[in-house]
Amino acid sequence: MILVLTGPVHSGKTTFLKRLLPDLEALRLPVSGYLSLLVKDKGETAGYDLFDIKKGKSIPFLRTEGESGWQTVGPYFFLPPGLEAAAAAILGHKPGEILIIDEVGPMELAGRGVWPALSEVLSGPWLDCLLVVRRPLLDDLRDCLGKMPVRVFDAERQDVYPSLIRALKERRAVRNKRRDKSDLATPRKGRSGR
Repeated sequence: MILVLTGPVHSGKTTFLKRLLPDLEALRLPVSGYLSLLVKDKGETAGYDLFDIKKGKSIPFLRTEGESGWQTVGPYFFLPPGLEAAAAAILGHKPGEILIIDEVGPMELAGRGVWPALSEVLSGPWLDCLLVVRRPLLDDLRDCLGKMPVRVFDAERQDVYPSLIRALKERRAVRNKRRDKSDLATPRKGRSGR
């Protein structure tokens, strides 16, 4: 299932995710993907760094200054190493992990940016994914996802935190139940049956 955290620009979506990560770890829910962390220079927005959740490392991702030929969105240039790191974080997702992507923006919805990597992972079975998208882009995201089941959480609602944790736990319980049934139906190798 695809879970979507939405809200206006600067509504605290990334801050919410930073708060969520330790709680997911405490619940033993493994996580992969990345966060987009705001970078300021002399009080002005200089861009965003990509924080790879699994590696625990940041790399420059978007900047207000760049070179011709780099992909752009609005006032930002995608730094090629940052874009490669984002794609690697997505493609490095393992079954059983919650894939967090902060965020899916206009580039991805146009099929560029990290969309090629993300669309490859989204087509896999039993994906647990939390995508961040600004509210004005929500309908476009739904169009890109087609018939995939989507559950939306509004970052500005008071109950968003417990609701999202509950949804992730419920999803994991259903997944474990199906896996257990599958394990029972699969004969074990190397046993004689005695």
